[in-house]
Amino acid sequence: LIIQDPSEPNRPWNSHIVIDSEGTTKALYNKLHLFDLEIPGKVRLMESEFSKSGTKMVSPVDTPIGRLGLSICYDLRFSELALWNRTKGAEILSYPSSFTLNTGLAHWEPLLRTRAIETQCYVVAAAQTGKHNEKRISYGHSMVVDPWGAIIAQCSERIDMCFAEIDLSYVAELRKMQPVFAHRRSDLYMLHANEEDSGTRPHSSWCCTSSNVISIIKTSENSSLMFAEFPIAAESIFYKSAHSFAFVNLKPVLNGHVLVCPKRVCYHLTDLTDAETADLFIVAKKVQRMIEKHVHVHILARREGDFGGSPDNLYSSLATHDRYVH
Repeated sequence: LIIQDPSEPNRPWNSHIVIDSEGTTKALYNKLHLFDLEIPGKVRLMESEFSKSGTKMVSPVDTPIGRLGLSICYDLRFSELALWNRTKGAEILSYPSSFTLNTGLAHWEPLLRTRAIETQCYVVAAAQTGKHNEKRISYGHSMVVDPWGAIIAQCSERIDMCFAEIDLSYVAELRKMQPVFAHRRSDLYMLHANEEDSGTRPHSSWCCTSSNVISIIKTSENSSLMFAEFPIAAESIFYKSAHSFAFVNLKPVLNGHVLVCPKRVCYHLTDLTDAETADLFIVAKKVQRMIEKHVHVHILARREGDFGGSPDNLYSSLATHDRYVH
């Protein structure tokens, strides 16, 4: 379904809507991933020119046949969305799609079966079929895949319908037999998810402490960042993520004293976006695990004249304060 954005009427959302038997809209998902491909002299398909991407994840919706996770077409290639739906309780994943003939022949079935196996969900994928114009043919082959990865219903390239039985007890049985989501290391995945790609770094090395590893980057001369109004030289920055960076304090209170800061200069914590806030604390967590045995956060309402007008007295006050348990 195409839903128009009043602010950009020429670039509507590609939307997936669930409507119940009473005619009530139970969920509305706008496609997150847009397919843009341009190979000079061969093909040009820029979905972003006539459609806009969604901006939020939509939790699975309760239906009479189970909890349904919503995705659309090209979303199928991104396992993160499917895995997120599973963690939110999805038992069925839906992918209404329009794969081209070439990509459909090669990838349609493998991708659907992979999403089913890795999430232990049923996958239901309706698909456009047939010739649209001289340059475009849709692959078709609507399909239902069970949580084991078996195809239990499928159409051909003709206009058709297929039917399959959804057995939620089978979903529960498989998840009990192979409890893979209890074994996932999300604690590590998230720590690394927003790192700058090491493949794009001019040079890199590694700093190891015990069993922990943190990448140390050597940035180019033009990659300095700002700490408030002060530029931080590239050689002082030892770690970068998507939204944050860590750097060496030029006048450390103690050996190992480093700072973690958002890339965008903000004067209040509340000025950060949710993504920046999450990233800042994930980076702090990653850096902290290298240098501290004990985690704590001090929140102080600073006023002019505090600590006798000398901000550095803060550290001696904290050192004394932290000796006591309150």
